[in-house]
Amino acid sequence: MKLTRKLFFSVLIITACFTAIFLKPESSSAVPPKINLTPSDYTTGITWEKAQKLDKPIVVNFYVDWCHFCQGFAPVLDKLRQQYSSKYSFVFINCEDPKNELLVKKFNIEAYPSLFIVDRKKNKKIQVDNSKYQNFPLLKQELDKFVK
Repeated sequence: MKLTRKLFFSVLIITACFTAIFLKPESSSAVPPKINLTPSDYTTGITWEKAQKLDKPIVVNFYVDWCHFCQGFAPVLDKLRQQYSSKYSFVFINCEDPKNELLVKKFNIEAYPSLFIVDRKKNKKIQVDNSKYQNFPLLKQELDKFVK
């Protein structure tokens, strides 16, 4: 009886050690961060329609995922979004998505990325010069100038 009990506990301990060392539970396996993010990976969580209903000017970025300039600009714009979310609504528009076709035509988008600042209350819309897209201080200056 004592031998059976000792054998049982020994097998139990060995099984627990084997499981802990060699078998990892699904919840503990980490997912590596995605590299080479596309502009679609930077989501604002807000649509153009919803942004128009809010009481803030809108920064709208028109992009396509395959565009290298769009890929480089997306993190810059995301950083701006984090800093200016209290003053502006940020919207990212994928120009290849069929549901955005009318909006792309309305803004007459011919190049990617294309960045606009829109204030419906003041009936004001400007296109930001693409030479400023990689210059964070100039973009901030453009946003600050627009709200004044």
